Amino acid sequence: MMRAAMPAPAEGPATDTPVLSIVIVNWNTKDLLLALLGRLFPPPLQCEVIVVDNDSRDGSADAAATAFPQAIVRRQPKNGGFAYGVNRGLERARGRWVLLLNTDAEAPWAEFERFLAAAERCPQAAVFGPRIVDEHGRPQQSAWRRTLPRHAVREALLPGGVAKGPMPTAAADVDVVSGCVFLIRGEVLRGLGGLDERFWMYFEEADFCDRVRAAGHTVRWLPDATFVHVGGLSANLAAERTFLAYIESRILYHAAWHGRLATEWVRAWLLLGHTLRLAGWTAKALLGRPHRAGLYRKAVALLARPGLVAAACRRPREVPPLRALAAVS
Repeated sequence: MMRAAMPAPAEGPATDTPVLSIVIVNWNTKDLLLALLGRLFPPPLQCEVIVVDNDSRDGSADAAATAFPQAIVRRQPKNGGFAYGVNRGLERARGRWVLLLNTDAEAPWAEFERFLAAAERCPQAAVFGPRIVDEHGRPQQSAWRRTLPRHAVREALLPGGVAKGPMPTAAADVDVVSGCVFLIRGEVLRGLGGLDERFWMYFEEADFCDRVRAAGHTVRWLPDATFVHVGGLSANLAAERTFLAYIESRILYHAAWHGRLATEWVRAWLLLGHTLRLAGWTAKALLGRPHRAGLYRKAVALLARPGLVAAACRRPREVPPLRALAAVS
């Protein structure tokens, strides 16, 4: 099959601005990281690969730097979360396009090229997501509608009730695309800044997409390229932390976009839903079955915490300036 034509480099010296900066945030997934870098090098286009290691304890950073000296490895003194790691990569990125790529996501370079070429044909859009499948080829939800306060009712009362909406069947403008393969125009980052570091994990891409659309750009889902995403491997290493992070980020997101009253409404419904699930898991525990009662007890305690919403509403955004991108002409 013929490869899609690649976008031409920006005017000026070829070494000044890479076509693509790939930012990879890693936390204790050394084997996945090394396998991913092995697929990325050598790239068929002018590209820089930036690995941000969030204080891994499995030797990830040293292994990547040794095996792939052409990669830019940025070691961080803490695991500040996904948005924190992404921003440390964006501070170093110089590409006309910036791709956020999970260590558990992969595709042959032909798919990267098709993805970039399709994005170049959509000058009105600023953020793009591709078609994503799991390791068995089954489609994953890779685009969804904006989360609204009223969706908390469905999520509280129905198992698996997160209201993401149907997937598009063709290229379309959408509200949000998945952060595991997330393509951004560099010039938009120069104007908006990076991700909001208040979000330790979850909702950081939804918040960024909202900011992009508020600035007059669009977010577009493109089926021209397909990426494989195994999914959740980093999160599974800290299941409790990520479970509670989802709740914290949900509250922060609504506080940022819908105000205190609506966020209190969301908190109340989430508290009800998690209390109902706690009752179910507690019954399983009493019957001696595998259960997650302890996890849901912590979730209920978090949601019942006095001042939770007020604190989220007072917390200012944490979006650092992107000096390296700002220097690119």
